[in-house]
Amino acid sequence: MIDRDSFNRVTQPDSGSRNAKPRTAVNLRFRELPRRFELLLALASLFAGLHLFPAAALAEPARLTVLFTSDLHSHLSPHREMASDGSIREAGGYGRLAGAIDEERAQAGGATLVVDAGDFTQGTLYHTVLVDEALELRLMGAMGYDAVAFGNHDFDFRPSGAAGMLRAARAKAAALPRMLISNLRFSESDSGDDALERAFRDYPVHGYTVVERGGVRIGIFALLGKDAAEDARFARPVAFSDPVEAARKTVQILREREKVDLIVCLSHSGTNPDSHHSEDEKLAALAPGIDLIVSGHTHTVLHSPIMVGRTAIVSAGSYGAWLGVLDLMVEKGRDVQVTGYRLRKIDASTPEEPEIARIIDGFRSIVEERYLAHFGYRFDQVLARQPFDGQSIEDAYANPGETGLGNLVTDAYRFAVERAEGGRRHIDVAVDVLGCIRSSLYRGDIRVSDVFQTASLGPVQYGYCGNTIVVVYLTGRDLKKLLEVQTSIAPSKKDALLSVSGIRFRHNPRRMIFDRVTSVEVEERDKRFRPVESERLYSVAINSYLASLIDLVGKKSHGILKVTPRDEAGNPVGDKDKARLTVMRNGEPLREWVALAEYLSSLPEKDGMATVPERYARPEGRIIAEASWNPVALVTGGNWLTIAATALFIAAVMVVLLLTRRIVAWRGHASSQKQ
Repeated sequence: MIDRDSFNRVTQPDSGSRNAKPRTAVNLRFRELPRRFELLLALASLFAGLHLFPAAALAEPARLTVLFTSDLHSHLSPHREMASDGSIREAGGYGRLAGAIDEERAQAGGATLVVDAGDFTQGTLYHTVLVDEALELRLMGAMGYDAVAFGNHDFDFRPSGAAGMLRAARAKAAALPRMLISNLRFSESDSGDDALERAFRDYPVHGYTVVERGGVRIGIFALLGKDAAEDARFARPVAFSDPVEAARKTVQILREREKVDLIVCLSHSGTNPDSHHSEDEKLAALAPGIDLIVSGHTHTVLHSPIMVGRTAIVSAGSYGAWLGVLDLMVEKGRDVQVTGYRLRKIDASTPEEPEIARIIDGFRSIVEERYLAHFGYRFDQVLARQPFDGQSIEDAYANPGETGLGNLVTDAYRFAVERAEGGRRHIDVAVDVLGCIRSSLYRGDIRVSDVFQTASLGPVQYGYCGNTIVVVYLTGRDLKKLLEVQTSIAPSKKDALLSVSGIRFRHNPRRMIFDRVTSVEVEERDKRFRPVESERLYSVAINSYLASLIDLVGKKSHGILKVTPRDEAGNPVGDKDKARLTVMRNGEPLREWVALAEYLSSLPEKDGMATVPERYARPEGRIIAEASWNPVALVTGGNWLTIAATALFIAAVMVVLLLTRRIVAWRGHASSQKQ
C-alpha cells in the first residue's frame, strides 16, 4: 500500500538506505561445511533465488517509475489547445510522447513501467481505419507501452470492429502492449460477440498480468467503470460486471496466488470534484489492497495524486497533452513510498522520436485513400476561417451552459438536413450533447481534420464510420422533458450538457428536480419564436448516437422524464426504425462531421474565404438559467412532482403549526394549574 506520509516528501526523495543484516555468521557457516556439499548448496541457492523467490531482490528497496497516459483518442498528430493564459498552442502527438517516454526512461535511474488507462481510439481521422490498420495499438507497441486498458470508446466500432482491430494489430506489429480488462463478460446466448471472444484468445487479452521490473513483482489489472459501461452502447452484447467486485477478486488473486509486491489498476472510471460522484475514489475505498489507480474516462488533469486510505489515484488528462511520471520506492513488507510525482507537458518543446513521427506521416495517405476520398475531402483541406478563439472544451465542462461551438454544431444539423432533403420539410429543432462535441475550433483556418475532430464519434455504418444524422419527432411535452436533461441530469453527468438550435428555453435550477424548465419557445418558418405547444409534433435533428441514448433520459429520472421518439406520422419508433429515420442523400447517409463541414463552407465569405460569424464566439441566449427562491417561481407551471412536493411541504408546515399550537396551549394550561 502507498505510504500517505511519503506524499509530503516528494521533493526530498527517500534514499532508501537501510542497515544491511550482518553476513559474517553466514560466511562462517559456509566455511564449516564439508567441501562436497558446497557446490550443491550453491546451486540450490541459485535455483531458489532465480525461480522460487522472484521478489528476493526486494531485500533492498527498489525504485520504480510509472509513466502513464489515458484517453489518447487517436491523437497521433499534435493538436491545438487553449493554454491557461488564453493563448493557443500545440500539444500532444505520439512522436513527442514517444520522445518524452524515452527521456524519462533514461532519467529514471531505475526500472520503468509504461501504462495507459483506456480510450486509446476514437477522436481523429486516424481512427477511421482502425479495423484494418489498428494504427494506435501498433504505435503504442513501438513506443514500449507495457499494458493498456480498454475504454468505452474502444468498443465504438462494435464487437466485430474491436475484433478486427486486435487481429490487425497482431498481424502487422512486431511489438504490442498487453491488453487488459477484468470485468468484461461475453454473452452466452448472443453470437454477436463471438468474433471478439476469439480475438481476445488470439491476441491474447487478459484480466490481469504480472510483470517484473528491477526485482519488483507488479500485478496490473484493468476495469471499465459504471458510467463508462453505460456509455458503451455499441459494445452489446458484451456486458460489464460490477467493477468493485471484479477489483476485489483480482486483488485477492494478485496478493495470494501471484504474490505481487505492487498492484496497479488501470481504471477507466474517472474522478469527479464531488467525491460522491468520483468512481475511482469509491473504488479505492471499497476495494482495499490496490496501491495505485491510473484513472481515465473523465479526462481529469491531476497535478497531485488523490489519496484514499493508502491508495494513490493519478490521472494525466487526455489526447497525449501530458505524460504522468510517478516515482515509487518499493520495499518488501513496507508500504510503498511515493518519492516523486509530476505531469510533464507534451508540447512543441518536447523532442520527437523521429521514427514514430515518420510512421505517422505515412498514415495520412492511408486515411485519405480509404476514408476521405469517399466523401470528396482531403486531410488538410481548408473549409473556412475563424476570426476568434472559441471556448475550449475544458472550459465548457468547467462552466456549464450554452456554448458558441454547440450553437454552431446544432445550426449545422438543421442547415445540412434541409439542404440534403431539398427543403422537403422544415427542421424545427436540433439537439446535441457536450460529450459528442470532442474538440474546439480556434482562430485561423479550419481544416477537414479539425472538423472531423470536433464531431469524430460514431460506429461503422453504411461502410464508413461516423455518427449519422437522424430526424425524430417529439411532442411539445416530450421536448420539454428532453430539455430537463440540461438542468436535472447534466449537473451530475456533464457530458449530457445540451446544445440546441431552433429553440430557446429558461430553467430555474432551484426548482424541484425534473421540473426545472420554466419556458420553451420554438423558432417557426418565419424565424419568429413562439411558445411550445404540448401536443404538437416537432421535428428534431440529432446524431445517431444520441438517438440511441434517448431511453436513458427515462432511466436516469426513474421514469419521470420518459421521452417517446416518433416518426413524421406520430407513431412511436425505436432502434429498429433508425434506418428509415436517417437522413439520406443519393443513397449515402448524412454524417455529423460532413454536416458541419458543409455548413462551414456555406458561410458568408470575407476576403474570398467562408468566415465563421462572430455570433458563434459566445452564447446568444438559447439556454438561460434563472436561479430564484421566489415561492411563485418555484411552483408556477409545475408538474405532478412539484405539486406533490408542494402539498407535502404545506402539510408538513400545517403539522408543525398544529403541534406548536398544542404545545403552547399545554404549557399555558400547565402554568395556570401551578398558579
